[in-house]
Amino acid sequence: MKNFDYLEPTSISEACALLKQRHGEAKIFAGGSHVTILMKQGLYQPKTLVNIKKIPELKGIQFKTGEGLIIGALVTHRELETSTLVREKFPVLCEAEREVANIRVRNMGTVGGNLASGEPLTDLSQILIALDARLKIIGAAGERAILVEDLFLDFYTTSLAEDEIITQVMLPPLPAKSGIEYIRFSSSSVVDKPCAGVAARLSLDGESIQFARIVLGCVGPTPVRARKAEALVTGKKLTAELIAQAAGSASQECSPTSDLRGSERYKRAIIGTLVKRALGAAYEKALLA
Repeated sequence: MKNFDYLEPTSISEACALLKQRHGEAKIFAGGSHVTILMKQGLYQPKTLVNIKKIPELKGIQFKTGEGLIIGALVTHRELETSTLVREKFPVLCEAEREVANIRVRNMGTVGGNLASGEPLTDLSQILIALDARLKIIGAAGERAILVEDLFLDFYTTSLAEDEIITQVMLPPLPAKSGIEYIRFSSSSVVDKPCAGVAARLSLDGESIQFARIVLGCVGPTPVRARKAEALVTGKKLTAELIAQAAGSASQECSPTSDLRGSERYKRAIIGTLVKRALGAAYEKALLA
């Protein structure tokens, strides 16, 4: 790796000011599980690393009535996996985190860093999109909030400005009679990056689906909302025939590319199967909620 400056701000405002001063030549360093690999491989050589680990406002998990679960950007995957508060409010996150990479990576990698990297082969983003999660973002020009869905633009490309930092992930409380399921598939080993992942969230009115989110991951440059499949199931009671129709629609709403994890055709077939399983499981959970 080439030489670089290493800075350690102690506040969000100081970190944003440093990023602005460096005019795009600085990179945020949080857990380091992503940027360190890129630097060692010579794919990315920032002139400055801005270490935000000493900023206390970016840490911690809390739940506020009316606002929901608030996750600090520096919360690690392992903290999310083992949090009793997260398990109480959104157990799907704890369950999913157990399958993220290995425990060494989960101890280092952060929620904010995972999202800000724009990594397309990940698990967390599609779950957060299904939950209508929002991001609190602070930059030199001020503060803004966006849906997680609006963060991703392309492969490893996000809507963050050069001087902006994700500070919090905010998950609103789920409506009554709601269920969410996330299923991922890895073509080699359980700790490998997923070949495909599906998050399905349903809210019911009686036995009919009042609200649906179906989010596909790892089969395109960004997570994909299967909007046509969502529209297919909304307002109806879930049946085997309807599940099959939604799965077929979802498999055509993504843009997988052939690679070492499988061909385009293979990935579309996997998506169809995962959508079927996720919808069925989410529906059962909603009926029992």
